[in-house]
Amino acid sequence: MTDGTLMAERTGDVLAVTLNRPDSLNAITMEMLDELDAVLDAALTDGTRVVTLTGAGRAFCAGADLSAFGTEPGATLPFLERLQAVLVRITELPLPVVAAVNGTAMGGGLELILASDFAIAAESAKVGDGHTNVGVIPGGGGATVLHHRVPPAIAKYVVFTGGRLTAAQWQTYGLFAEVVPGDELAERTGQVAARLAAKSPLALRSIKALMARTREVTNPATALGMELAANVEYSTSFDMAEGVRAFNEKRTPRFRGE
Repeated sequence: MTDGTLMAERTGDVLAVTLNRPDSLNAITMEMLDELDAVLDAALTDGTRVVTLTGAGRAFCAGADLSAFGTEPGATLPFLERLQAVLVRITELPLPVVAAVNGTAMGGGLELILASDFAIAAESAKVGDGHTNVGVIPGGGGATVLHHRVPPAIAKYVVFTGGRLTAAQWQTYGLFAEVVPGDELAERTGQVAARLAAKSPLALRSIKALMARTREVTNPATALGMELAANVEYSTSFDMAEGVRAFNEKRTPRFRGE
């Protein structure tokens, strides 16, 4: 399936979404956000178990398409509100979302990475935040989410300076789960996505929600209590019983997500 600014292709239970404005380094437009939202809607009802997100051409995403905005006060606010809604949608999607960072990612591109559950990057990828280079401030998590994912001093360095770091540097700081040669990125992302798709969808959904709910919980007893409550609910599921049966019968489980 090809939409105006996106390509979306299902392979088995994995939906591969590609930002498809390579001539503009996949800069984000309002149209792209609307199409991405629609693709995510479909993923919730068509049997998709994992979503991957990458960019066409040499960039992952260069951020917002500034050419679409005027200079009058507040001109960017409708776009930022829509951007935030889609980023929250990705963050809260009850499916794993894996970013495959194939090249440059700046500003909104970095924020798409932050919204994903984890990211795999090409060795050549360079990622940063260029908002201060054009006299604006982040609007999708660069100033509010990044410093929770990487050391605060690194987040400040990148956002304040408007610079970029290499994929290897970002992996050291915890932004990337894996860094691979560029010509291996698509294959490796597919392998990881297929591995996730073979897991219980209900288990992954439960774990993702539990991690989100306990993000700011610092009391171990409280966090463990929440984990126990999740287990009480999950223990009655088909997938729990199927996983145990398959283990005992030494076969591959056939999870249904229920």
